[in-house]
Amino acid sequence: MPTVDRTDQISSAVAGNWERYTLIEKIQFVGTALTAAFTAFIPLMIVEKITGKKFPNAGRLRCVVNGQIYQQRYGSSNSTILVNKKKDGLVIHTAPEITADFLADVAQLGVPVKYVMISNEVHETHASAAKDAYPQAKVVCPKVSRELVSQCVPVDATQEDILEELETDFGFVKVFEADDNVTATADRSFLVQLYGDDENIKKGNNCLFVAQCGYGNNTDFNLMAALGGFQGWFNRGRYFRMFYWSFTNCANHAMINPYWKQMVNNSDNLQVAIFQHGNPIVGDDTKEQLLKFYVY
Repeated sequence: MPTVDRTDQISSAVAGNWERYTLIEKIQFVGTALTAAFTAFIPLMIVEKITGKKFPNAGRLRCVVNGQIYQQRYGSSNSTILVNKKKDGLVIHTAPEITADFLADVAQLGVPVKYVMISNEVHETHASAAKDAYPQAKVVCPKVSRELVSQCVPVDATQEDILEELETDFGFVKVFEADDNVTATADRSFLVQLYGDDENIKKGNNCLFVAQCGYGNNTDFNLMAALGGFQGWFNRGRYFRMFYWSFTNCANHAMINPYWKQMVNNSDNLQVAIFQHGNPIVGDDTKEQLLKFYVY
């Protein structure tokens, strides 16, 4: 199926948000966009032009929680792999760019792909290729995004249709209900109960899966980490906030932020945080880092 140009939709969303921003928020939005450009997108383009790859190990899987959670490393975006408790099915969340390395790494997990989960209508660029690579997998997306996602790939079910299975088999313990102030993407960020066989992760604790489009902790290049990453200089000083780097019909940071605070504050046993854009946070100080740099 053809790739659908979402430029007009993204531009309209940004324009709508822009009208609601205060002057300070507008400055922060522009600053975040420029930071992302000069510490992520432009360096990635240069490296890819010279080497043919975005960075070392581009497209390969990164293990986050052994036996349960993996991420594809690719530019400033990541596709997360969630393996169910029985290890007889996995979810590919946000279809990645399908490369030979990715196919080989997923095959090495030894678990069949059960679902290709598309977070919203702006993140379905590679959905059709993912379906071609895994024809047995069902394509799912949020109910509110089904009509638009279906323009790029046939949708078999909505996330709401399989919610019980996600909770029971994949360890989802919390999913936001739809709200007028929350986008389809942010609305479906969730907590996942950790059960993998990783010796460094405390079992029974939670992983916060942040599906919101935001400029995360890019550390594949030191420049990204030092300046524009999750704990980079710009964000550490709170000069620019990541959630201004958000396009998908998103309300402003002041409206979105309370939902993240609520989720983080209600989770006393966070061990991992996964981002759609950027590297994960792992460790006992996950909650502290989230509250300090991400949801303030």
